Amino acid sequence: MNDKFFDLPEEKQDRMINGALHIFAKYDYKKASMEEIAAAAGVSKALFFHYFENKRGLYLFAYSYSTDFFLREMRAMQTEPDNDFFGMIVNSQRSKLAILAKHPDIMLFLMNAYYEDSPEVKDDIDRSFGEVLADSSRKFLERADRSRLKDGVSAEKLLNIILWMSEGYMRTRTPEQLSDLEKLNDEYLEHVEMLRRQAYKPEYI
Repeated sequence: MNDKFFDLPEEKQDRMINGALHIFAKYDYKKASMEEIAAAAGVSKALFFHYFENKRGLYLFAYSYSTDFFLREMRAMQTEPDNDFFGMIVNSQRSKLAILAKHPDIMLFLMNAYYEDSPEVKDDIDRSFGEVLADSSRKFLERADRSRLKDGVSAEKLLNIILWMSEGYMRTRTPEQLSDLEKLNDEYLEHVEMLRRQAYKPEYI
């Protein structure tokens, strides 16, 4: 991208970013059109091409912007000192719903990007997501209290199971189910609770 984009008035930057996020939240990469993005932003398509060269450049910028925003919001919400392993999982899910309520386009775009299969952007998204997931997992495990886990239960393997369950759970939902994220979250947390009861020592259940 052209770094002179950041020399634009902040209001115009915001309109262009929000316009892109709004359309990318509605459509996958292939179906999202620069015409619709420009219309949503209230600027010319030529202006987008001037700063981002093409749709791929804009998409990857929007993904990086959204990821950074999401991580900042998550950190800001993690104010509780509790380091209970499963408590942290539940708090993370609640934080995600709170961000969704306040910034739906960002969260829906990130969900779309996670499932994006266009070869133009898939490798970049997968690589970025893998790096973020690895860093977040490392920080989670550094903070998590392992003392409540039953003897022989590995915190690392338990976290892997939760992450795999989360991915599988989302990938097996229908579009109709995915439209009700609050219900989806409640059902997911019921499965997390089952794991908690199996992994924790009896005195912590």
